[in-house]
Amino acid sequence: MWKKRLAAVLSAGAVALSLCSCSLKTQDMIEEKRSVPVPPKMVFLGDSIAAGYGLDGYDKDDLYQCESYANILGKDYTELLADECGHTMINDSVSGDTSQDLLDLLDSGAIDEDLKGSDAVVVSIGGNDVLNIIFSAAESLGWSEDTQDFDFGRVKIKEAISKLTSMSDQIDKALDGYEVNLAKICDELHERTDGEIYVQTLYNPVEYFKDWKMLTEYADGKIDRFNEIVKDGADADGVHHYTVIDVGNQFEGRNSQLTNIAHYDIHPNADGHKIIAEAVDKELRKGEYSYIVTVPGEEHYTDEAIRLFITLGIVGVLLIGGVITVIIRSRLKKDA
Repeated sequence: MWKKRLAAVLSAGAVALSLCSCSLKTQDMIEEKRSVPVPPKMVFLGDSIAAGYGLDGYDKDDLYQCESYANILGKDYTELLADECGHTMINDSVSGDTSQDLLDLLDSGAIDEDLKGSDAVVVSIGGNDVLNIIFSAAESLGWSEDTQDFDFGRVKIKEAISKLTSMSDQIDKALDGYEVNLAKICDELHERTDGEIYVQTLYNPVEYFKDWKMLTEYADGKIDRFNEIVKDGADADGVHHYTVIDVGNQFEGRNSQLTNIAHYDIHPNADGHKIIAEAVDKELRKGEYSYIVTVPGEEHYTDEAIRLFITLGIVGVLLIGGVITVIIRSRLKKDA
């Protein structure tokens, strides 16, 4: 009889434990870091070059409809990260902006939310600081949109020297201002994002005027200094401030093919934007990027289950103890 009682107690305990193991288990969710080859979120800042001015579909109020290098990369990265974390590309460039304009935009706080959490910020700024002054030299000597076949040989040497010399101080002052502003821009960006900052060098569309050697050599010198400012500032004073994307080098010798300069427009054409996209992509892929995903961890019993197991164990011990007591008393009575 006692054997049947013991078996019943053990069977009941086993059934209870089985039910508890099915209903009282839990699984923690843990955060897992996963690497990706391109930035999950990137922001483009700058002027009309980054905005895509001059391209089919360009709209200053909607920068996402043309095939600018920002949009080319945005589409490529969106497809690449579709099964990962997804991709976000924001273009806050403003056509016509100078380095001071970009600095003012940052100071205003208007794009703080866009920059928050960004993995990469690509900056194209400063062209309007310098190129507008250089082109005013050509205009003052008679070249304009309506004079596509302008005979540069008709320009009087003394007059050209005088014009260029008078503007030299103006351009140098603009370059000095750009150097100061660029450092401030990067400082402002570092306060708003932990992502890497990338700064583009400037191409030289004036190279198109190969028959006007005096102007091309003059422009070469000024734009060379512009690009030296960009390159020297990247790791100034032993501190890494930003990574350089050398667009100027990619355009060298090909400005007439990669810009609209033949139509009195210094901006990159569709082919130019593809070249810039390749240069930006090459540098971006050198970075390290990751995102956090929540995944199931190990399964374990809940605190309630553990307390119940302890209770069942105590009850089981008491029941077994009771059965043993009954057995002992039964045998003692039989022996008596």
